[in-house]
Amino acid sequence: MLVIPILLLVVCIGICRWASGRYEDMWQQGSKERVPTAHTGAEMAQLFFNFEGISDVEIIEHNGVVTNYFDPSRRRLFLNREVAKGTTMAAWTVALHEAGHAAQEGEALGELKWRQSVIKLTRYAPTLAAVIAVGAMILLKFPPRFAMMALLAMCLVILLLNLGTMSTEFKANASVRRFLEKHLAKWSLARDKMDGYLHRAATREVGDMLRSPRYFFFSAMPGTGASRPVKKDEMTDPKA
Repeated sequence: MLVIPILLLVVCIGICRWASGRYEDMWQQGSKERVPTAHTGAEMAQLFFNFEGISDVEIIEHNGVVTNYFDPSRRRLFLNREVAKGTTMAAWTVALHEAGHAAQEGEALGELKWRQSVIKLTRYAPTLAAVIAVGAMILLKFPPRFAMMALLAMCLVILLLNLGTMSTEFKANASVRRFLEKHLAKWSLARDKMDGYLHRAATREVGDMLRSPRYFFFSAMPGTGASRPVKKDEMTDPKA
């Protein structure tokens, strides 16, 4: 009776670990490789925006639990210091991949917003559900088997949603590759390496379910701070 749930759990964890491993390998390898030009990650993102004719995106350095992402609502690209100031293949990869989302418009923009909603579910829902399940078992004497089955089912649904929206990440990479074909025209080897690194970076959020407790307790709980910096004008302007 428990064989199938256990197998599904193993598959779920395996996929998440595979995705996390791809990104971690990219970061470890790319951090050791210098880039052919002196541009930092933030400068490369700005060059990409110039290439795409994008002039309404602000690049903000933000060191926090949740960073290195594009906010389509406020048209802001948040990068941590290591990425924003970095001059390695890894820094370029992360900065450009996230910048690539800024070029998504129309239907692609709607897909991006849905993708980001799924990522939030991936990061916060599993831990919240686990807390509720434990509380139900202790306080309401809810059967542990049913609680675990419900938690597993929810995690599988979220994982499928995450995998099902991956095309948004690959579309972001497609626009970045067009930019790199021009910017790295003289450095074909670096361009080929960047192409492989971008593909690995696209799977980063698939593995976020394994880091759900960290996201939940260090960015969602009261007093842990916001997932993005809030400017003074935002605090006074509700439309910001």
